[in-house]
Amino acid sequence: MKLVIRWRPLALIALTALGLALRLYGLNWDDGNSFHPDEREILFHVVAIARPTSWAQFLDAAHSPLNPQFFAYGSFPIYLLAAVGAVLKPFFPALANFATLTLLGRVISALFDSGTIALTALLALLLVEDGQPGRPRSWAVALLTAALMVFTPLQLQLSHFYAVDTILVFFITLTMLACVALVKSEHPLRWALLAGVGYGLALATKFSAAPLIVPLVLAFGLRWWRQGSLHGWGLFALSLVTTGLVFFVAMPYAFLDAQDFLQQVSFQGDLARGLIDLPYVRQFAGTIPYLYELQNMVLWGQGLTLGLTALAGLLWLCWYLLRHRLLSAWLVPLSWIAIYGAITGGFYVKFMRYMLPLYPFLALLAALLLLQLQDWLERWLASSRTQVRDKAGMSHGRLARAVGYGLMGVVLAGTIFQGLALLNVYSEPNTRVMASRWIYAHLPPGSVLTYEQWDDPLPVPVDGHDPGLYRQATYLNAAGQSQTGLDLYGDDTPQKACTLARLLPTIDAITMPTDRLDKSIPRLPARYPLTIRYYQLLFSGQLGFRLAAEFVVRPHLFGITLDDSGADESYSVFDHPVARIFVRDTPYPYTPQQLFEKLVAGVHWPQPVSSLSCAFSTP
Repeated sequence: MKLVIRWRPLALIALTALGLALRLYGLNWDDGNSFHPDEREILFHVVAIARPTSWAQFLDAAHSPLNPQFFAYGSFPIYLLAAVGAVLKPFFPALANFATLTLLGRVISALFDSGTIALTALLALLLVEDGQPGRPRSWAVALLTAALMVFTPLQLQLSHFYAVDTILVFFITLTMLACVALVKSEHPLRWALLAGVGYGLALATKFSAAPLIVPLVLAFGLRWWRQGSLHGWGLFALSLVTTGLVFFVAMPYAFLDAQDFLQQVSFQGDLARGLIDLPYVRQFAGTIPYLYELQNMVLWGQGLTLGLTALAGLLWLCWYLLRHRLLSAWLVPLSWIAIYGAITGGFYVKFMRYMLPLYPFLALLAALLLLQLQDWLERWLASSRTQVRDKAGMSHGRLARAVGYGLMGVVLAGTIFQGLALLNVYSEPNTRVMASRWIYAHLPPGSVLTYEQWDDPLPVPVDGHDPGLYRQATYLNAAGQSQTGLDLYGDDTPQKACTLARLLPTIDAITMPTDRLDKSIPRLPARYPLTIRYYQLLFSGQLGFRLAAEFVVRPHLFGITLDDSGADESYSVFDHPVARIFVRDTPYPYTPQQLFEKLVAGVHWPQPVSSLSCAFSTP
């Protein structure tokens, strides 16, 4: 009996395994210091929840230990990590440690993103029609899609964080797969149920999945159009009921604590639209909706070659459907790209991860276009009257295939290069870790340090060293409360200049673990003239501090470094920010009064000020 090995499914499994291996590389990139604030917030709630002791306690939203009371993200990722941790803890006691539990979350994130690779390839098999034995064309699109996704830079990066994005995209892709199968299948019940499960879990991961209702309705509409029967709309109701039940199971306190849930979801929506002013979104001042997201996706998120090809594929598919097959199953993913892109692209807040739910489908369109280009070349060359050979003896058909494979190779090679270049940042210590080691080696214990509020203080625990060796400078704010860290996001007033003038001469070093503030504050010159002048004086050495150490890690591979300083802040600020340490000159060259005058010189205040005087105590 002849053994038949189906190599294409094995190739898909191998690509998925490769994707997982790359996503597991360097998971402990922060040496257990939890540098990602969103991940850290989720983990705080993971370790805080517990099982209710009774049904009555479960229903009591105010006192139930199962209620995370946190709805910026869905509850499912919180419950998932808590459940997996509880199951594994008897076998791995180290999971009681916050840092180890964080690593487990990152493994789960990597698994979900690897699963998205396989799901998108299966979606390609459903969408690409191919009547040939073995369906070689469908498999070619599927495998090329998977190969591109394996190395997509932003997917590789976000798999290293437990911040819900990869989980969200997995369930969105699962829902889309079920919707497309609904259009074509003769046995729709299972797909209607699966669509409901995927949609419910996507909503319980992040409520931004709500627009999935559009491709779901469209899928049932296309099925009704093809079959001319209203029977499918009963399945639509079943799918919605399944969505609701799954959402309730995975996120019960969206119902039991509905007021808090709606309030927090509304807050996040207002924040995304720019109706709420918080420091960590001021980086988007002056950015252009749609264009900003598009630029970051093409240059960094997908990489230049994949990003451009994906956009060309999207335009080609729109043209093709308008010209040839308007009522095609391709409308299902296209509707998601259109509705989600239109809503999210118009936000004031434009974190790169917000566009991740489009990446699998755009990669699929890129692969489809590349295969279609090869077909066009073959048909164009075959239209010649004779199949002459060129000087090298190559037929036109072989030449078309060579050119087509060359284009695929360029796109794939470019994606591989940018993906591995980004992944290579995890081959080096995090810049905040390097900065901390420098502090321990060069600043004597007892030195007074400061940092910038809305950023993390340095040093961090590393190599057994204790940050308690150093003192963080304290001062009284305008309300008379003691605090640490420079409040540079606070309003620019003469009082702010007074505080800086008093504090800086007492500090031995200013630590800047990221460039979050010094890159975002200059985007608001009318609001922050004093703070911008502070940075100008600091970086030019005119503030009595010198740049003693700077730590920079950029995506790099084969000796080529990619300067991503112009990318969205979120692309670098978590895992490879620029870290700087400014050390005070000895002796310090300014009195507080001189420093105050230097800071306020030439400043055009946002609001009229009555006085520029500042009282300083004399020694």
